[in-house]
Amino acid sequence: MSGIIDKIVFGLQDLIRNDYVVTFIISMIPMIEVRGAIPVALKVGMNPWVAYFFSCVSALLICPVLFFFLKPLLNALKRTRLFKNIAAAIEDSFKGKAKKIEDKADSKIIADEKKIKRTDFYKMLGLFVFVAIPLPMTGVWTGTAVAVFLNMDMKKSFIPLVLGNFVAGLIIITASLLLGERSYLVIIILFAFMLISIIGLVLTVLLKKRKKAPRAVYTDKED
Repeated sequence: MSGIIDKIVFGLQDLIRNDYVVTFIISMIPMIEVRGAIPVALKVGMNPWVAYFFSCVSALLICPVLFFFLKPLLNALKRTRLFKNIAAAIEDSFKGKAKKIEDKADSKIIADEKKIKRTDFYKMLGLFVFVAIPLPMTGVWTGTAVAVFLNMDMKKSFIPLVLGNFVAGLIIITASLLLGERSYLVIIILFAFMLISIIGLVLTVLLKKRKKAPRAVYTDKED
């Protein structure tokens, strides 16, 4: 498995001929982001601290784009025959994650005049923890989408997104350095989780289609 990953990484390096561009591209891929970009950057010989900061900053560049275009894009896709079920499933997933954070925030609040400010704080804290966990579907892409469906202000959500992303990156680079030559295990685990997430999304779409499918109605009336 290590040989396959080496071929992919070094193949990209030979094709693009710029380690920073390779790292940037990896960091911008949903569900991979810093989790894959840091091990790849280390694999191509980048300095660990440079790999860490460059990967984390690169992954954050998608935040403003998602804040302004995620909902319009999903709404546009839901109006198409081909992508409407997938778009609806993705939106439901983001809404579900946003609801969990919102419920946890509300559960920590006592009704008083400071409730709104305290709720915002706990939403920010929940978003930070969510992004800081270095697993697929918990990175900057998903975290920004969750913030959008929490109706959070971009300025307030950007702080936990940045901090969470750097904490996740720190965990990944620490694990990669400790594993040494076996750092490819981080990428293998990442791809395994990503595959599971994609399969789960496909199954959700198929189950929804099955539920919506019209059923034949039989009567006892004779012709």
